[in-house]
Amino acid sequence: MIDLPDLPDVKGEWLEELIFLGTGTSAQVPSIDCITSSLKQCKTCTDAMNTGSPNRRGCTSAVVVGAPRDRPQERSTILIDCGKSFYSSAIEQFPKYGLRRIDAVLLTHGHADAILGLDDLRSWTMQGCVQNHVDIYLTQECMQTVQGTFPYLVDTRLVTGGGDVGTLRWHIINAQSPFSVGRHNISVTPLPVEHGFIGPERRPFECLGFRIDSLSYVSDCHRIPPATYDRMAGSQVVVLDALNMYRHPSHFSIPQAITAMLKLAVRPNPPVLALFVDMTHRIEYRTTEAQLQKLIEALRTFRTTLPADVPENWWAEIWDADANEKFSELHLRHDNAKVSCTPYPAREVPGMHLAIDGQRIKFGQ
Repeated sequence: MIDLPDLPDVKGEWLEELIFLGTGTSAQVPSIDCITSSLKQCKTCTDAMNTGSPNRRGCTSAVVVGAPRDRPQERSTILIDCGKSFYSSAIEQFPKYGLRRIDAVLLTHGHADAILGLDDLRSWTMQGCVQNHVDIYLTQECMQTVQGTFPYLVDTRLVTGGGDVGTLRWHIINAQSPFSVGRHNISVTPLPVEHGFIGPERRPFECLGFRIDSLSYVSDCHRIPPATYDRMAGSQVVVLDALNMYRHPSHFSIPQAITAMLKLAVRPNPPVLALFVDMTHRIEYRTTEAQLQKLIEALRTFRTTLPADVPENWWAEIWDADANEKFSELHLRHDNAKVSCTPYPAREVPGMHLAIDGQRIKFGQ
C-alpha cells in the first residue's frame, strides 16, 4: 500500500467523483516478460506484483459520477473507455466505491485498450440484472471498428451459441459538437486530438477526449490541436496521456504532458490539478512522482522571481521538454540561482501527479 499525495481542492457543478479503473497502456503493468525473466530486473514490474502496488496498471479507463447539486437523486455514472482490463477493474472498484449502474459509456477511440471490454457489459444487462441496456457513445469511425470486432453486439441477429450477449444502444456522435448522455442528459464536449498516424500517407488518427463539467479527460494523444486547447480552457482537473519519458509517435511523453499543462495554465481560469495516465512499466511510480514534485516546486519557485507580465512560455529558460526526453528522469535545463527562494503555489503551475489505479478524486461545490 502507499499513502496517496495530498491533492488540491477541486470543484464542479455536476461532478462529484472521478475514479480511475486503470492508468496503464494496452500492455498493462506488470509485463509478463519482466516477471518471468531470470535476466531482467524491472523495478516497476517487480513491485507491481505486490498487493496494493501503485505500479500495477490496467488499461486506462475512468468512471465519473455526479448529479445536479439541487437534484442529488439524479446521480449518474459515466464510464470512459471499456478496454481489456475493464471487468477485472470493475470487480475491484465498483463494490469499493458503491458503484452499480452504468448510465453511459464514452469511447475515445477504437483501439483494444478502449473497446475490448464491451462484451463484458453483458454482466450489467443479462435478464436486466442491473439495467435493461447500456448506452454507448462513439464516433462513426470508432463504430466501424467495434462492428468489425463485435458484430454480434451491433447486430444481435448475428449471435451464435446461447445468445447471451449484452444489450447495448449505440449513439453516433460528432467530434465537433457537444452532446448529452444518460437518463439525465449530462452535457459532454468532445476533445479531438491526434493519436498516431494511419497508412503510408501518415494521416493523423483522430482520438477523442471528453470535457465533462470542470474535467478535461485526454488519455491518448501525441498532439492537442489549438481548438481543443480552447475547449479544455477553464477546466479544474485535466487527465492527460503521459506514456513514458521519451518521445513516442502516438502518445505524449511525461515532459510533453508537463508542457501541455503549463500552456493551459497561462490561460484565464487555469487548471488546479493534472493527473497523468497511460503509463508503461518504464515509469516507476515512487521515483517518478518524487521527480515530478521536485520539478513542480522548482518551476513554482522560478515563477515567483518573474514579473506578472511574462511571455506565455515563461518556463523556457529552465524547462525544455524536448531536451528532457533525452534523459531517463525529470530535471531542469540547468541549476538556476533564481530557484533558491521559498516556493509558493504560483497559479501558472498547477499540481501534477501520476494517477494510480483505484484512485478517487472528489469534487466540491
